[in-house]
Amino acid sequence: MRVILLHGKDKDSTFIWYPWLKQELVNKGIRCDVPDLAQVDNPKINEWLGVIDSLKPDATTILVGHSRGGMAILRWLEGRQQRVRRVVLVAANSATMADGNTSDFYSGPYDFATIRSWCDDFVVMHSKDDEWVPYAAGLENTEGLHARLVSFENRAHFGKQADGTTMTTFPELLEEILGSTSAV
Repeated sequence: MRVILLHGKDKDSTFIWYPWLKQELVNKGIRCDVPDLAQVDNPKINEWLGVIDSLKPDATTILVGHSRGGMAILRWLEGRQQRVRRVVLVAANSATMADGNTSDFYSGPYDFATIRSWCDDFVVMHSKDDEWVPYAAGLENTEGLHARLVSFENRAHFGKQADGTTMTTFPELLEEILGSTSAV
């Protein structure tokens, strides 16, 4: 088993809790890839999909996507014929609720039926106070994916918090990943 974590727009692999999660997984003997995606200030979906392709996810892979990284994972599952073990979306936008940026990530609604045909285990983690991605987007993704929703009250966009601190650990996400390792 391995984990591929995709960061969001305007971020890189060193942002917030990403290094912590990678180290925690490595300490437990789980490979974790956290690639730096291209053009983070104005990402292009095909470039990000190419990075996912290059990592060669397979039926033992858990895909974790934060924000725009979650959108990339869903678009990848729409267009590829590759089964993955689990998908965990953290504050991922829906394809119908644009975030104010014109982007090819928003090329129409997700084809949830196709996405579900390549994975049977989806988890959506979303905070009700997310200032960037509305909670309704998390609910839409949960419904369309037949996912389990893990809801938070005060995590914002899972980065900078309301009190000005930065979220550098994410134990609930680690538990979601590790919980799937026992269901082999």
